[in-house]
Amino acid sequence: MEAAKAGGSLRKNTKKEKDSQPDLTGKWTDQSGQQFWLSAWRNVDAKTGNVWFSLKLGDPVEQQSGSYESKKPALVQKPVSKSFADMDDDIPFN
Repeated sequence: MEAAKAGGSLRKNTKKEKDSQPDLTGKWTDQSGQQFWLSAWRNVDAKTGNVWFSLKLGDPVEQQSGSYESKKPALVQKPVSKSFADMDDDIPFN
C-alpha cells in the first residue's frame, strides 16, 4: 500500500474580526491521510520589511455526514445542586 502524500492549502480567512485570529485558514493532510486544521498569520519584519508567516497546526478534522468539523470535546452538563430545603426528609437513619 502506498503512503498518502502530505500537503495542504490555505485561503484568506473571510471571517476574521480580531488581530488575534489567523489571516489564512485551511487544512493539512499528513502522510497517514489524517487531516488537521491549519492557520497562518502574516507578519512584517519591522527592520527589513520582509513578510513572513507564522503557522499553527490545529486539531484533527473529522468527517461527519459529508462535511468536515473540528474535533471538540462533548459538552458536559453540571448536575443541578439542591439546597437543604429541597432534600427529602424521608431518609431513614439507623
